[in-house]
Amino acid sequence: MLIMKTNAPESAKPAYDDEGDALALRGIANGDRTAFRKIHDRYDGLLFTTIQNVLNDREDSQEVLQEVFSTLWRKAHLFNGNRGRPVTWMVSLARNRAIDRIRSKQRKARLRDEFTVEQEVNPVGAAPITGIEAAERRDTCERVRSAVCELTPAQREAIELSYFDGLTQLEIAERLGEPLGTVKARIRRGIGKLRRIVKDN
Repeated sequence: MLIMKTNAPESAKPAYDDEGDALALRGIANGDRTAFRKIHDRYDGLLFTTIQNVLNDREDSQEVLQEVFSTLWRKAHLFNGNRGRPVTWMVSLARNRAIDRIRSKQRKARLRDEFTVEQEVNPVGAAPITGIEAAERRDTCERVRSAVCELTPAQREAIELSYFDGLTQLEIAERLGEPLGTVKARIRRGIGKLRRIVKDN
């Protein structure tokens, strides 16, 4: 559910209305497009500014803003009025998404750097590794594969999404429809279990 950002100045929009915003979020959770447009028109400027302050890049900020409203459309049911104001929840969602964008770029940059270093250290045509080194690598890979099989399905899924698909913990939580704390716990416990198993072997 995407709507392009408007250019209306923030000062021209209504002041915060916690009760009305909470009601609108409940409506969005039930698929109410009118409620969604109301929230969009009221907060697109604030959320864009929040994202822009983190990214300092207008094009990236526009993309992240669309992601935020898409997430809001799908995850409005996660808002809990007992934990804070609607505007605070939405701003936090926008800021976290912007931070995720930065981390994603940093992660891609690290991968590029690692690949470059690997190419410099082990260029094509370089001497192959010895038989002993190859055997040690195979043994390590086998231990890791065996350890992964001993994880719970939930732990294995979270770790694969994090380390193989390169998703942030927030992105994993959104994809699985799980609280962020649950995802963090699964990854932490899963990694701890992997370390114990590999070490014992």
